Amino acid sequence: MRLHELSVTAFGPFVDQVTVDFDALSAAGLFLLTGDTGAGKTSILDAVCFALYGEVPGDRHGAKHLRSDQASPTAEPQVSLRFSIGERTLRFTRSPAWERPKRRGTGTTRVQAHVVVEEHRDGSWTALTNRLDEAGQLVTGLLGMTVTQFTQVAMLPQGRFQAFLRATSAERQGVLQRLFRTRRFEDVERWLALRRLELLRASSAAEARTAAVVNRIIEASGAPAPEAWSLDDLEPTMADGALLSWATSLATEAQDLTGHLVSELEVRDQELAAARDKLERATMLTALQGRGQTATRSLEELQRSADLDGDLRASLDSHRRASVITPAVRRTMDAQAQLLTAEEAAVLAISSVAAETGAESAVVQPEWLTAAMTRSAQDQAVAESWLPREAELARHTAHAARLRAELQALTEQQLADAKEQQRLGADLGRLRADLDQQLLTAARLPEHRVAVAMADTGLQAARQVARLESTLLTAESLLTESTHTAQELRELHLDLRERRVAGMAAELASGLAVGCSCPVCGSSEHPSPAGGSGAVSRFEEDAARERYETADFERQAVQESVTTVRAELAGTRARAEGDCVERWETRHQQATADLAASTAAELAVAAVRVEHHEAQTKLSEVTTRLDQSQATVAERSERLRDLQIAEERLEGELAGLLGAHIEVETVRSLVQLHRRHGQVLRAASDVLAVRERARRELESATQEAEALAREAGFPSTREAVSVLLPTHVATSRAEQLETRRVARAAADSVLADPEVAAALALETPDLAAAEHGVEAASEARDGAHAARVQADARGSRIDALVGEVALAVHAWEPVLRKHAAVAGLCSLVEGKSVDNRLKMRLSAYVLSERLRQVVDAANERLAAMTTERYSLEQADARGAGEQRGGLSLRVRDEWNGRDRDPATLSGGETFLVSLALALGLADTVSNEAGGTQLDTLFIDEGFGALDAATLDDVMDVLDSLRDGGRVVGVVSHVPELRNRVTAQLEVRKSRSGSTVRPLVVTG
Repeated sequence: MRLHELSVTAFGPFVDQVTVDFDALSAAGLFLLTGDTGAGKTSILDAVCFALYGEVPGDRHGAKHLRSDQASPTAEPQVSLRFSIGERTLRFTRSPAWERPKRRGTGTTRVQAHVVVEEHRDGSWTALTNRLDEAGQLVTGLLGMTVTQFTQVAMLPQGRFQAFLRATSAERQGVLQRLFRTRRFEDVERWLALRRLELLRASSAAEARTAAVVNRIIEASGAPAPEAWSLDDLEPTMADGALLSWATSLATEAQDLTGHLVSELEVRDQELAAARDKLERATMLTALQGRGQTATRSLEELQRSADLDGDLRASLDSHRRASVITPAVRRTMDAQAQLLTAEEAAVLAISSVAAETGAESAVVQPEWLTAAMTRSAQDQAVAESWLPREAELARHTAHAARLRAELQALTEQQLADAKEQQRLGADLGRLRADLDQQLLTAARLPEHRVAVAMADTGLQAARQVARLESTLLTAESLLTESTHTAQELRELHLDLRERRVAGMAAELASGLAVGCSCPVCGSSEHPSPAGGSGAVSRFEEDAARERYETADFERQAVQESVTTVRAELAGTRARAEGDCVERWETRHQQATADLAASTAAELAVAAVRVEHHEAQTKLSEVTTRLDQSQATVAERSERLRDLQIAEERLEGELAGLLGAHIEVETVRSLVQLHRRHGQVLRAASDVLAVRERARRELESATQEAEALAREAGFPSTREAVSVLLPTHVATSRAEQLETRRVARAAADSVLADPEVAAALALETPDLAAAEHGVEAASEARDGAHAARVQADARGSRIDALVGEVALAVHAWEPVLRKHAAVAGLCSLVEGKSVDNRLKMRLSAYVLSERLRQVVDAANERLAAMTTERYSLEQADARGAGEQRGGLSLRVRDEWNGRDRDPATLSGGETFLVSLALALGLADTVSNEAGGTQLDTLFIDEGFGALDAATLDDVMDVLDSLRDGGRVVGVVSHVPELRNRVTAQLEVRKSRSGSTVRPLVVTG
C-alpha cells in the first residue's frame, strides 16, 4: 500500500483545510515530519489511520474528541486519503460524529459519523460504499490487517516502542495474541479439554449403565457378584471378559433349574387328573339318587290332591259354553256408551244454537233447524253481493290516504331542499378556504420526509443502545463471576501446591519398595520412611492447575466479549446522539405525524376540488327540484278533492245495509256472521241425527245377546255372564291342569329309568372327601406350576439382561478408547505429557515461535544500529511470578558476554533495542497478514537520546528500509535530523490553528 495524498479539515489542531502530498515527499524515499511540540505532527498520522479505519491509534482513541475546537461551529470535520494497493487506487473520505448548531432555535444537533469509499476506474471516481461497517470490512480485507496490526506495522507509535520491550510475559502475550490472532490455538486447547471431559462423562455414564444392568442381574438371579469385584469400578472385569462369563454362567444355572421344575409339574398333573375322575363318578351317582327320590315325592303329592283336577275341568267347561255371547255383550256395552256420548253432544249443540240465534232450547228440533238453515243461506247471499262495492270504497280510501301522504312528503321535501340549498351555499365558502389550507400544508412534504428519515435512524440507534447495554450488563456480570471463579481456583491450586511441597517426603516414601534403592540417598534399606496425613498427590495438583487454567481461558474469552460490546455500544451511542429511546420515539412520532399530515394534505387537494365541484352541481339540482315539486303539489290536491266526494256517497249506502246489525261494521263481517249461523245450525242437525242412530243400535244389540244366551243353555244373559272367567284366570287354571299332568308323566319316566333304579339300590357316596382330594391335588399342581413360571421368568430376564450387559460393554469399549486418545492429545497440548519435552502449552509454543521470528528480524536491524554489540534473546524459562514460559526477552551484550535485563539499558540503548524490536515486529506481522507490502512507513519516536555516531547507524538502517521502493516518514523535532533528511514537511502551530508548510528541500 502506498499513500498519495491526505486532506484534513477541522480535524485535531487543523482548523482550515490542509493537504499533504505524499507523492512529492516520497521522491527521496525518506522524509521528515517536523515541527514544534504540540504543533500536530502526530495528528497527521492520526488522520491517516482515521481515514482508513475510523479510529486513531494509541490512547488518543479513548478521548473520542477529534474535531478541532478552533474551527467554525458549522465547519464539518473531514479527512480524505487517496492511496493505492497494487493496481487499484482508492479514496476514503470520513467525518467523525460532531455537534453542529441547530438551523432553527437554540442548541445543537449531533451529526453522525459517515464515510464515502471510492475507486478510480476509467478516469473517474466510482462510489463503492457509504456504510461504516462495509468500509471497515473493505479496508481490513484489502490490507489483511486489523487497526491494531496496522498501527503496529505502518505507524510505529510514540511511547509504544519500549512498552513491548519491557512488558511482562502476560502483557506480551496479550499483544502477540492481538497481532498474530493466535487465540484459535487456545480455542483448540479449550476444545480438547472440554472433549476430554465429555468423553470422561460419557465413559462414566456407560460404566453406570453397565453397573445398573449388573445390579439387575444380581437382583434377578439372587446370586451376589464375586467378592473380588467392585461395582464402582467394572473396567477391569469388562476388559478381561470376566463380566460376560459370569453373566452367562448365571443364565445356564437358570435354564437347568427350569428343566427340573418341568418334570415335577408333569407328576402333579397326573395326580390331579386321578382325583378329578374320582370326584366326577361320585357326583354322577349322587345326582341319579337325587332324581329318583324327587320323582317319588312328586307322585305322592299329586295323589293327595287328585280332587283338584275335577274342579278345574268343571269351571273351564262352563266358561267355554258361556264365551259364545261375549261379542254380543261387548256390542251392547259399546252401544250404551255411544248413546250416552250422543246425548251429551246434543245438549251442547242445542245450547249453542240458542246462544247464537236467540231461540228457546225447547223449539230447537230437526224441523226448526231445517227452516233456520234456509233463512241463514238467503241472508248470506245478500251480504256477499255487497262485497265489490265495499272493496271500491276501500280503494277510494287508500288512494286518498296515499295522496295525502304524497302531499305531506312533497311539503317536507320542499323544506328539506330549501335547507339543503342554504347548506350547500355555506359549504362552497368553506371548501374554498379548506383548499387554500391544504395547498400550504402539502408544500412542506419534502421537509417532513427528511425529518422522518433522520428520526428513524436515531430511533434504531437508541433501541440498539438499550439492547447493547443489557448485553453489556450480562457480559460484565459473567466476567465478574468468571474472574471470581478463576481467582478461587488459582488460590486452590497454589494451596494444593504448597501442601504437596510440604508433603514431598511422604510422597517419595509412598513410592519406596523393599529391596529397591531410594531415589534420594540411593540406599536399599528404608528403616524409617516419612509419613504424612492429608498429603496432596501430583494428580490432585495437576487437576487443580488444569481447572484454574481452563477457568482463566474462559475469563479471557468473556473479557474480549465485554470489550467488543463496549466498543459497539460507544459507536451506537454516538449514532443515537445521546438521546434515549423515549425521546427518539417522541421525535419520530412527531415527524411521522407531520409527514402524514403533509401526505394527507397532498392527497386531499384533489379531493377538495372534486368536493367543491360536486357541491356546485348539487346546488343546481336542489334548485330545479324545488320548482318541480311546487307543480306536483297543485296536481295532487285537485285529485284528492274528487276522491273525497265519491267516498262520502259509498259510505252512506253501506250504512243502510248494516243498520240492522249493530255488532258488525263491514260487509265482510256481516257475511262471516251469517256463515257462522249456518255452521252452528248444521252442526246441531248432525248431532241430533247421531243420537237417533245410537238409540236404534242399543235396541238391536240387547235382543241379539238374549237370543245367544238361551241357545247356550242359560236362562238369561245375566246368568251366562256370571260364569265367565277373566282371561288370565281361565289361562291360569288351564296351565295348572296341564302342569299336574306333565309332572305325573315326568315322575313316572324318571322312576322307569334303569340307571336311576340301580342308583337307588346303591349306598350314598362321600362327596365331600372326593372334593377335598381334588383341592389338595390342585394346590400341589398350582405350586409346581408357579415355581416353573417363576423359573421361566427369571431365566428369560437373566437372558435379556445378559444381552443388555453385552450391548453395554460393546458401547462402553469405543468410548474408553476415544477418551484415552483425547486425554493423551490433551496432555500433549497442555504440556503435561512426557512426549512434550518443552512442557509448554500449544498456545504458548505458537506465541513463543512468533516471538522467536520477531527477535530474529529485530536482530538484523539491531546489529547494524549497535555495531553488533547488542542482540535480543528469547528466554524459554518462566520469569518470577509468571505463569507461562517462552515469552521473556533478554538483551545480549557481546562486549562482556552477559545477558542483561531490558530495564538496565540506558535511554538511548532502550530506544535502539525498542526500534529494532518494533521494526522486526512490523515485518513479522506483515508476513503473517498474507505478505501485504506496506510501501509507506511512519516512525513516531524521539531520536534525541542518540549520539551522532549512533544516529548515523540508525539512519543507515532506516535508509535500508527504502529498498524495494518503500517510503519512510520520520516524525521528530531533533535539529540533527533536519540537516540529514532532505525531504521535509513542517507543521506550524498558532492561536488560529496549525498549518502545514509546503515541501522544503535543504542542502
